[in-house]
Amino acid sequence: MKRLSMIASALVLSLGSTAAGAQNADPHGAKGRAYVRVSVAHFFFNENAKIKLGGAPVAGGNATVEDNTPPSLEVGYFILPNISVAATIGLPPKTTLRGAGTLSSAGDLGTVTYGPGVYTVRYHLNPNGPIRPYVGAGVNWTIIFDTDDRALQNFKTSNTFGPALVAGVEVPFNQRFSLFGSVSKAWVSTNSRYNLPTPGGLVPGTARVALDPLVVNAGLQVNF
Repeated sequence: MKRLSMIASALVLSLGSTAAGAQNADPHGAKGRAYVRVSVAHFFFNENAKIKLGGAPVAGGNATVEDNTPPSLEVGYFILPNISVAATIGLPPKTTLRGAGTLSSAGDLGTVTYGPGVYTVRYHLNPNGPIRPYVGAGVNWTIIFDTDDRALQNFKTSNTFGPALVAGVEVPFNQRFSLFGSVSKAWVSTNSRYNLPTPGGLVPGTARVALDPLVVNAGLQVNF
């Protein structure tokens, strides 16, 4: 939570300083206004894995997930002057799952190509002002497109679904264009299955991996 607070504060201060040079704020009401955002998002995974081999827990076994920085696209719409709905998706990145703890010597276990998606309802504290903070809640739904084997064979993992929170700020330059920054947090887990090669043959295994990503996002907003 300390890291989340520091990142959110830095985004607000950075974008807030831009407001001094911003042009006229939108004089029209926000209700009915649609927008599109293009940006770059960074995923900080807070992973933890419960791993089993042959049905038995692996003592001290864990896994790490490589952080990603994909381009993202968001479409939003104000259904009320202070309330909007938004869908945020990322260009599908590829991440690498690596062994940790007593499994660290295994190295790269497999790779996953996934499509991150967050769908939220947001409350805007000052929707027509020169600085426009907002908070929101919704769900994270991430779709797994592909998996590839490394140390593991027949590696597969499931889509994820779970709650998500978001906070951010929009700073308009004029009625058409704005800059924005946001921080979101999701609580999601994926279920994996695989076969581990051993001298005695393939041993089936499973893992439940909590991902719980913190996502920092910044870019350009186009208002319609």
